[in-house]
Amino acid sequence: MNSGAVDYAIETRDLRNMGGLAEKMPVTANVNLVASMSIAGIPPFNGFWSKLLIIFACVQRGHFVYAICAVVASILTLASFMKVQKYAFFGKLNEKWQAVKEVPWPMRLSMIILAVICLISSLLMAPLFKPFLESAANVLLLGKGYAETIFSALK
Repeated sequence: MNSGAVDYAIETRDLRNMGGLAEKMPVTANVNLVASMSIAGIPPFNGFWSKLLIIFACVQRGHFVYAICAVVASILTLASFMKVQKYAFFGKLNEKWQAVKEVPWPMRLSMIILAVICLISSLLMAPLFKPFLESAANVLLLGKGYAETIFSALK
């Protein structure tokens, strides 16, 4: 929706022709940031919980390479979405976008609703993960027990 809003407002998808749109389209810029953080799996956004489940499942089954791949995929996803954020919304406003306005309110409202869902759903998931997180914290606090757990999993 964010890409569609930018395309609607400036009628181009070429990142090289954008820049500084956050000044003219602050709602779109902010919901794009929320969406980017969510899809990349950055805590506390909702995508974090699904990525965490995948990583936990991989580690629990001894598939450490897959777990590492999931982490790397999250980092690459974040990098690609931050590139869009940087080139489209940050930096100096391109002169040809001086007259650009935020998209109409129905488009803004739908983007805002989805961004709020990303935030609220992450808060609703946190209590469900408490047992997992407490177990992980306990293992780390044990020190020697942590090393034994890791080395036994590697055998």
